[in-house]
Amino acid sequence: MYKIGNYEFENFKYRPGHRANYGILAKPGNNEWGMKYSPTYSYDREYEVLKKFSHLQIPKRYEKGTGRGELYEDDKLVLNEYYIVLQNFKGEDLVEYYKQKGIPDSNEIGNVIKYIASATEPLHYLHSKGYVHADIKPGHLILNPDTGEIGLIDLELAIKTGELIKGLTVEYASPEQKQMNNLLRDVTDEKGEKAVLQQVTIDGKTDLYTMGLILFEVLTGKVRAQTSQPPIEINNAVPQKLNEITLGLLEEDPSNRISSTETLKSELASI
Repeated sequence: MYKIGNYEFENFKYRPGHRANYGILAKPGNNEWGMKYSPTYSYDREYEVLKKFSHLQIPKRYEKGTGRGELYEDDKLVLNEYYIVLQNFKGEDLVEYYKQKGIPDSNEIGNVIKYIASATEPLHYLHSKGYVHADIKPGHLILNPDTGEIGLIDLELAIKTGELIKGLTVEYASPEQKQMNNLLRDVTDEKGEKAVLQQVTIDGKTDLYTMGLILFEVLTGKVRAQTSQPPIEINNAVPQKLNEITLGLLEEDPSNRISSTETLKSELASI
């Protein structure tokens, strides 16, 4: 059994280079709580961001460690870790779920539509509060197969609309995130940062683009960067309207992209 402070969990996983590792707490919480931990990354920002939100599909935050807590294995000190204690969403990563199940056939497409529509709910809430998740990717949309609800997790990189990005996952970044990231490489002061913000704006459309990447991967079993084919050419079970929605989310120019979570949900409902 592993222990940090008053928290205990059975399985310790550490992946070098990953910002966060995760354990489900046995005590307290009875597996209803989870802990993100890392020897190098503080969770102060994520904790403060989560304090602002109250939504059933966004995890509650319970506590963060003050500095690096001592991680013990059976009373033996192993590491010092930063940590945050959160509500644990039971379920499966949406992308991994379909990797195991296989690309959806005509009987399963309705469930895909339902799951993506569910994901618009916490996203809409986030955007209405003036925030962008800015890191939607596999592992951050958790499907509860019993209810069909999607939980939106890992808000470490969430920003206010119009702020500078705090990081990105290149394979699951919008064109404007990549553009901002490239511009920031040459920036050394606040004046340079302001100049970048005058050139590039990160808003809710960034999350819609990355939702498109997830939807594409679920429908086709392929990462968008691997192919320029539309979903319907890879999986003929994809309805024409859903194909159009996916491509509408993946528009390179934000001004041509599906503009809001409400529009996306309405379009999905029309299929």
